[in-house]
Amino acid sequence: MKIRGREFRSSYDAIVIGSGIGGLISSNLLAQAGMKVLLIERHYVLGGYCSTFRRKKFIFDSATHFYPLLGNASTMTGKVLQKLGIPTQWIKMDPVDKFHFPDGAVFEVPADFSLYLRKLKDHFPHQARELDGFFAEVREAYLYGLLRYFKDVPNEKAEKFERFTLQQKLQEHFQDHRLRALLMADTSHWGSLPRRTSFLFDSMLRLSYFLGNYYPVGGSQRFADDLGDRLKERGGHIVLYAEAKKVLIEEGRAYGVVVETVARNPERYEFRAPVIVSNSDVLHTYTQLVGEEHCGREVIDKALKLRPTHACFLVHIGLRNMNRKKLEEVEGYHWFSWDPDDIERSFFKLFFSTHYEPRMAPPGHDILIVQKMSPAPYDEVKDWQAHKFEIEDQIMADLRRIMPGLDEHIVMKLSATANTSYRYTLNYQGAMLGWEMAPDQLGDARPANTTPIENLYLTGHWTQPGGGITPVIISAQRVAKLVLTGRTTESEPVDIREELSRRASMPAEGGREKR
Repeated sequence: MKIRGREFRSSYDAIVIGSGIGGLISSNLLAQAGMKVLLIERHYVLGGYCSTFRRKKFIFDSATHFYPLLGNASTMTGKVLQKLGIPTQWIKMDPVDKFHFPDGAVFEVPADFSLYLRKLKDHFPHQARELDGFFAEVREAYLYGLLRYFKDVPNEKAEKFERFTLQQKLQEHFQDHRLRALLMADTSHWGSLPRRTSFLFDSMLRLSYFLGNYYPVGGSQRFADDLGDRLKERGGHIVLYAEAKKVLIEEGRAYGVVVETVARNPERYEFRAPVIVSNSDVLHTYTQLVGEEHCGREVIDKALKLRPTHACFLVHIGLRNMNRKKLEEVEGYHWFSWDPDDIERSFFKLFFSTHYEPRMAPPGHDILIVQKMSPAPYDEVKDWQAHKFEIEDQIMADLRRIMPGLDEHIVMKLSATANTSYRYTLNYQGAMLGWEMAPDQLGDARPANTTPIENLYLTGHWTQPGGGITPVIISAQRVAKLVLTGRTTESEPVDIREELSRRASMPAEGGREKR
């Protein structure tokens, strides 16, 4: 069949809904195993939150701007990209982070852990022994957490740590409120408050930074496009500007997807496959794509009881003739209060993508991206335009105080609310990282990668093991292993054609839907 002049098959071995990193990685892993894969994306570009957009010759990262581990081929996720042959080049971030505190203190986190620990002890010599004790627990949580959540090896150590929040562990080890603030100063990347963020998962991310934190050469879109190009080289097909409207189900088994083009005069098509992978929001998958009549009410109610992460409020600013040294001085996390619960109001992060990739802006120009946890619950916002102006005005007032004369250098400015994130990605309430990574929402408390519908799988930050680039890639690996072997742990190689034929036969061929 033809869609916008391009030829597509009516049936595939697997259909993947959504081209976030989970969808792109799982598509590639299945295609690498010899499956004919169709990837469906409702936007005009691949990547979800890991994409870019262009305005007035500026190329802005839509949301994600740092990628732990991916440039290090010795790490779990770095190895995945290497085995898939993804050619993305990476720029290592050093320092990893920079924190600005209410008293004017500034702390840079070096990319070498031993230097980092030494620097912490130099700043807080009275807490040196406590720092050793804390990071001994962080290392244990990191190692046993990897086994539990990334290798599917249950263990008592992980169980011991997974019940704690980051704030609980910091209060257990340290009396100095400034040290506690420093060690939780980047918690916003979890889209949650320190008192609700898992100590175990924070430890896993914290130490992964010292194995490499990276920015992709060419920006986030380059990474997503490299994954898309590799999929096409393996014989996979990608249909953009096409929204999955319904997963076709018969006798409890998924066998295809109804797709509608995003256009003034939309057209509908049916594609068939014995494997369907949803990289979409779990609630959207169950309520809109599957339907309660197929999945049952229990799975929907269980998901509705979970707390999503905060959305991210973003301001994208194009600058001209700005002093580069000044930009480097102010880059990083800015805290205007010592109260960790005040993160929703008294905090933002400044990121200059041109610091790492100057080609994202015209010569003599820079890009500033301001990230702030959205302070208002999604359902309480009645006027999104007024909400946007209110938060933007607050951010700009703080920016003018930090960078006097800023307005003279602004070429353009755009803001994105939680509703913007929802409109472009359909992430529930515009959530930053799917469900909150809190102790009571880990493991089996999160939706599984399998579903009540046979042959329908879930990948991405709304499912296990969790949110963030690394857990999302792990979820994609799990789904690929489930499809190819029937299990998430290592198993004997299988003949994929035999495995596909083992699955129940599909209904008749797909094609353009008759209306």
